[in-house]
Formats: sequence, structure tokens, C-alpha cells
Amino acid sequence: MNICSYVTAVGMKPKVMLVALYHGTKSRENIVVGEPVRLQLLAENQASLVRLLGQQSGKTINKVARLEKRSLVTYQAEWPYLIGVVGYLDLKVTSVIDAGLDHDLALCEVLYQNNLSDDVILTTTYLKQNKFTR
Repeated sequence: MNICSYVTAVGMKPKVMLVALYHGTKSRENIVVGEPVRLQLLAENQASLVRLLGQQSGKTINKVARLEKRSLVTYQAEWPYLIGVVGYLDLKVTSVIDAGLDHDLALCEVLYQNNLSDDVILTTTYLKQNKFTR
């Protein structure tokens, strides 16, 4: 599990998302065209997870194990997801585009979406205002 700083909808029929993937990360390594991925929408009250999910590398630590130890993760089928997320989207990666600079872009078809609560979604604006990120 990792933090995606940049995600946007780019199509409605079919529903398509564009997800920015930072170069050199475990998340980028895990993305394979044609394979499903789960995009989770965190709530503002989960902002403290950014330090684990976005500021530490999955190459050096097992993030899911740390979340399990804190009883913050559960499973649906074989996919882990965070307890308390606002919702999630299951995506199929249709292509990965080298965007240059520091990110690649994964173009993803939405296979399924599930809204779990009406909590306020965590945004980069909230993270910046509350000094979680710069």
C-alpha cells in the first residue's frame, strides 16, 4: 500500500482514472498492464498514515504487516484494504505512460467502486495545511 498524490478521472463511459506513479517506488514496480489494482480513498482522520504509506519505501518494509499489527487492515477476497477508508475503486491498468520528470502515468479502467462512508476525503490540501507534506 502506498500514497498516490495525483489521481484524476479522465473518462466517464467507460469510467477511467489516471494515477501518477513516482519513479523508483515499489508501487511503480508493482503496476503491470492488464492487472487489477485497488485505489483507496482515505479519510482526513487517516492523515497520520501518510508517514507509513507515503514516506517509507515498500522496498525496505512490509507496510501491510505493520498495518495488520495495528489492526488497521482487513481483507476482501485476497486484497487488503484499510479499515476506515471512505471508499475504494478496483482498477485495471490499461497502459503506463512515461510522463518524464519524476512520475509515470497509469491509465486505468474502473472495474468496481464502493463507497463505504460519508467521511471527508483526505486531500493534498489538508496534508499541506496540517504539515504532513510540503
